Amino acid sequence: MPKALVYALALAITGSFSVPAQEQNSPRKRLKIGVALSGGSALGLAHIGVLKWFEEHRIPIDYIAGTSMGSLVGGLYATGHESKEIEEFVSTIDWKGVLTPGVAFRQMAYRRKEDAREFPSTIEFGLKNGLKLPTGLSAGHQVGLVISRFAAQYNELKGFDDLPTPFRCVATDLNKGQEVVFSNGPLVEAMRSSMSLPAFFAPVKKDGMLLVDGGVLNNIPVDVVRAMGADVVIAVALEKPPEESKYTSMLGVAGRSISVMITANERISLGKADLIIMPDLKGLGGADYLRWQEFVERGIGGAQAKSAMLERFAVSEQEYGEILRARKAKRRPETVKPEVIEVKGDMAPNRKAALIASLGADPKDPLPKEAIENELTKVTGMGRYDSALYSYIQRDGKEGIQVIPHEKEHGPPFMKLGILLDASRQEGFRFGIGARFTFLDLGGPASEWRTEMSIGQINRIGSEYYYRIKGGKWFVAPRMYYWEDSHPYYVGDEQVSDYKTSKAGGAVDLGYAFGRFQELRLGYSLNHEKVAVTSGQAAFGQISGRSSDVHLQWAYEGQDSPLVPRHGVRVTTAGSWLMDYPGVNKGVPLGEATFSYARPFNKKYSMIADLAGGATAAEESLHVRFSMGGVGRLDALGRGRLYGDKYYYGGMHVLRALASDSLSTFGRFYLFAAGESGNAWYPGRSAKPRYSGSMGLMGETMLGVVYFGGGIGDQGDMRFFFRLGRVF
Repeated sequence: MPKALVYALALAITGSFSVPAQEQNSPRKRLKIGVALSGGSALGLAHIGVLKWFEEHRIPIDYIAGTSMGSLVGGLYATGHESKEIEEFVSTIDWKGVLTPGVAFRQMAYRRKEDAREFPSTIEFGLKNGLKLPTGLSAGHQVGLVISRFAAQYNELKGFDDLPTPFRCVATDLNKGQEVVFSNGPLVEAMRSSMSLPAFFAPVKKDGMLLVDGGVLNNIPVDVVRAMGADVVIAVALEKPPEESKYTSMLGVAGRSISVMITANERISLGKADLIIMPDLKGLGGADYLRWQEFVERGIGGAQAKSAMLERFAVSEQEYGEILRARKAKRRPETVKPEVIEVKGDMAPNRKAALIASLGADPKDPLPKEAIENELTKVTGMGRYDSALYSYIQRDGKEGIQVIPHEKEHGPPFMKLGILLDASRQEGFRFGIGARFTFLDLGGPASEWRTEMSIGQINRIGSEYYYRIKGGKWFVAPRMYYWEDSHPYYVGDEQVSDYKTSKAGGAVDLGYAFGRFQELRLGYSLNHEKVAVTSGQAAFGQISGRSSDVHLQWAYEGQDSPLVPRHGVRVTTAGSWLMDYPGVNKGVPLGEATFSYARPFNKKYSMIADLAGGATAAEESLHVRFSMGGVGRLDALGRGRLYGDKYYYGGMHVLRALASDSLSTFGRFYLFAAGESGNAWYPGRSAKPRYSGSMGLMGETMLGVVYFGGGIGDQGDMRFFFRLGRVF
């Protein structure tokens, strides 16, 4: 019989049987209570409600331990936070950002944004020592930052017994197949290890161990709490009733299989507990982070169901107040003055200096954690590092920050794949696949060599060396390329032929990198261009010969997604002077600009508005320079249906999110309704606007955008379309 049950039986009978006067007058020693919090993704938010009920009923917690999500809630409590503070903390977490693989688009360096837009697959291969994938869908950078918000100031403790409440967290070492219980060391690193959900979050490497989620071997650490010295161990289990209808897919079956294995080790642990609290979580799932308030209420209900047994451990208001004061006295300041800044690991000297300068801007004033997180996320947005943790330090009586950036293990160099699948009832099926290879810091910090190739719908190969002069903002970028693309050619409403455009040549640009959002380029290009009919009626003669231009380009990338933005503005402008061009015997200007604006109306509805236009000289060989029609450019019309030396376009998509409060790793989808107007023309053809209305499904996936629906035009045109891969 567990020792705590003996204590409980003794407590139960003290009210019915008299005891000697000497024992009545002697103070009864309070039982030491320990709580074991289980893992369970979003289900672990129910732990907050259990802790809240304990506080309201003055039940002290002397020891606490957790696994995975239980370690997050347990760590918050152990660092001195009361349940109300934990609720406030959880309410501020951007769960979508935390669980989204990779770095948020807005936080990426400008060139990484170009990669995400042109090769939108979130899967990044590394070419260091062979072709490799990352060890997890997410490096866990945002999870680490969430932990650092409340644990950074406790990273240099001698042991976790020195926290306001003694604490342990559990991880699993994959190398030895053993459970690892953290009782000391950097608190942030220990908790991050405990939360490394296999395949989703990358494992943590430490002292020869490869650490993943502790739930693999010990999801409810009852034995750990007992070993800490608890007389009574209360286990909080998070078992959700199985729903057979959800186990009909591959992912559903795999997820349930893992759950069954974890449940098996949980039952062994629960058999060692003195009391079990099991909240009713029916109707809630492991991805329902946004429903945290419901989880809290379920946790309160779970504790209330065991109130008859729990209230035996309640203490007086005076004693509970003393316990709270003792916890509060051990809390450490949540801000730091950046008098000392350390950066561990390898980092280019100028990057390190820039990071230190940004964090230590004013060592006299406390540095907000939001500012630290912003700077560290910029570090990960450069592409070389996949995460960066931080903690507070003391050096020779001065306080400061230690930053630990973690370099990606699978690269550089890196390879990103891209696919483009286009299909419509009128034009059939088109497919393309490509890859971009990037060598970072080649020839100096922030300099890189980028090569890409694709085959299928668009055939191309190109390579650019991007050199940042002295590692500063100015750059030189020489490049060479070849590309070809095929287009339908229409006479009126009828497609009469197909033609192919191709370009081979090179260019060199001098530019200025403003930062994550803007880039300016001035350059010269020299090419051989060819436009020729490849099948059907010979609607025009072949255009072939040398072309050269001087060009100026500026772009602002301020949206929150390269695929389906909900916030922000994107602007591109390009102007050039064509010094020579096949069939043109004089210099002519060419200009084009695009504008995109996205904004949400509420959680469900948002809009994307687009404007674009371009113009060049009215020369016959430039009559197919611009085209309109196809996905995102008058949906109802066939691809390239309208063409000319001038064009304009305006369109608006209204989106309704289909996602529930559950967060999906695999994408976010919307129903859309769109209205569009525009035209492309050359002399002799009408410039009057054409109109298109469309409806369908739009979404973000790990492979790129999904755009599926149907459109109706102002002249009776109808088209059903599907696209997967690149944006419009």
